[in-house]
Amino acid sequence: MKKLLLLYCLIAGQVAFAQVRYAVVAKNTIKDAAILIDRNHIHIQGYDGNEIRIEIENPISIPKQADGLKRVTIKGLEDNTQLGLNVLQEDSMLVIREVCNCYNGTYTMYLPKRLNLMLYENSPQNGQRWAVKDMQGNFDASTEFGHIYLQNVSGSIKAYSRHGSVNAYLTQTNSVYLSSLFGKIVAELPPTIKADLKIKTSEWNDVFTDFQLPVAENNQNIITTRLNGGGNLVELKSEHGNIYLRQKKTK
Repeated sequence: MKKLLLLYCLIAGQVAFAQVRYAVVAKNTIKDAAILIDRNHIHIQGYDGNEIRIEIENPISIPKQADGLKRVTIKGLEDNTQLGLNVLQEDSMLVIREVCNCYNGTYTMYLPKRLNLMLYENSPQNGQRWAVKDMQGNFDASTEFGHIYLQNVSGSIKAYSRHGSVNAYLTQTNSVYLSSLFGKIVAELPPTIKADLKIKTSEWNDVFTDFQLPVAENNQNIITTRLNGGGNLVELKSEHGNIYLRQKKTK
């Protein structure tokens, strides 16, 4: 019985030490969030709360040969989350940055949905998946190889991937700019959206849509038209990938 109790205490201690979650209250002055990631997948969920919460699937482990040693973060930043990240709140800006190559998985982040969000790579990597849902502030993202997925992001949107796809499933929009050099563009918009639509394509790709497009101009592979009388600018651009523009299904 004593041995079982001792084993339970050891296991409980290991679980407590193996951190997979981090939370901190966001300052009231924070308006913008910048996330700089090298190689990890990111899922960002906007919500009504005032905390910054980050989760990973499994605790970070160190090599056996590193027992008793301390990791040196060559980027000069402190891992103040125990998740391989540094979280800094300064004036009106929240900055989240990777500090080491110690985790290779998905970061799930819960952020106040009012924040303007900027998402960038520190250095080009292969095939990250950046998924952002239910944010109401402006959104700006740029990646070399990553794939961008947006759902119910209602602020102004600027999203670019050089080699990956850009996907946006929107219920309402301000201005929208979705662009990829080699990847596809997928946009789902409400059938009643009022927008000035601009589609830039090339001889290497096609455009598919179930919108009725009264084309106003079609010069040099650029289509411009108005949806439902016009409104905010929605621009879709790809040089080598197809463009898919679909009406959002109503329930």
